[in-house]
Amino acid sequence: MADNDLSIYELINGLLMKRSAPSLRHQNAVSALLSKMRAFADEHKLGKVFTAPVDVLLDNGNCFQPDICFVSNERSFLLDNGEYINGAPDLVVEVLSPGTWKNDRSSKKDVYEKYAVKGYWILDPVYQTVEIFVHENNTFRLHALAEAEGRLASVVLPGFEVSVEGIYA
Repeated sequence: MADNDLSIYELINGLLMKRSAPSLRHQNAVSALLSKMRAFADEHKLGKVFTAPVDVLLDNGNCFQPDICFVSNERSFLLDNGEYINGAPDLVVEVLSPGTWKNDRSSKKDVYEKYAVKGYWILDPVYQTVEIFVHENNTFRLHALAEAEGRLASVVLPGFEVSVEGIYA
């Protein structure tokens, strides 16, 4: 990497992975969900919501930049260094892109599961779907799936609901 390289990189299972800039469809989904999630978390004083690029350091071989993540007040110690999130956030949202979908659905999902991220959302802007996984008994379980329409409720942010149409409008 050159000093003037502005690309986004993630360390996934010890391999440095370069990410390309997200599409406008991807950015729109992130912006829509981020604004709703941040407003809810702030209004109810639940914790902090972050968006990429933000480093989430899980171990020496895994440093991710999720599209959106939430750290509850109870886990605010993860933010103590003021530079990056040092450990597993409560909730992670990844928006699929042509260059990231495979890692988002497998490698990164497996690492998030290993470190007991409480909730993992996968958004697919092409098919306008949202999958919500919850961590139970040391594994992710599909909690909800919505395609193109419907409302989804978060387990990690009790009371937070969002319409699929509101994410992909």
